[in-house]
Amino acid sequence: MSKFLYNTIKEANEAVIERIIKSNPMLIGVKPGKDLIPELKEHVLLHAGPPIEYKNMTEPMQGSCVGAILFEGWAQSQEEAFKMLENGEITFIPCNHVNAVGPMGGITSMNMAMLVVEDTINETVGYCTMNEGIGKVLRFGAYDQEVVDRLKWMADVLGPVLNDAIEKLGGLSLNPLI
Repeated sequence: MSKFLYNTIKEANEAVIERIIKSNPMLIGVKPGKDLIPELKEHVLLHAGPPIEYKNMTEPMQGSCVGAILFEGWAQSQEEAFKMLENGEITFIPCNHVNAVGPMGGITSMNMAMLVVEDTINETVGYCTMNEGIGKVLRFGAYDQEVVDRLKWMADVLGPVLNDAIEKLGGLSLNPLI
């Protein structure tokens, strides 16, 4: 029997709790999504939750898709981005299919800065976009120029600086922060 098959929900919950307690999550870098996830390429967006089509997404999630397309430069206007989405030109992959998580709608594109966390005990790696701060943010469906500019700054300036600092530290243990 697989170690992931359990007879009861209680057994499964206990196994999850034990794994969390015995974990050692380390922040080991900040990299562009395309350098971490082979499936994350041009005209592909990750999203939170189970598989979903664009037409069935909530409005904030749809807005996040527009913002990601503008950030990537796949469209030059909001109207072009909406057309791409409505015409099925964008492929969607659930974050959890590629060891990633995403805040709110979880929209992630190939050049967004992603945190890289390795559990050194269980030998697993996961990825997540960085928190954009407060105000107009992609995770709440905003997609104006202010949002796109912040994402570009995070990808081009903040991400590389944080990555260098994290690498110089040899990683950052997350358990004490949690």
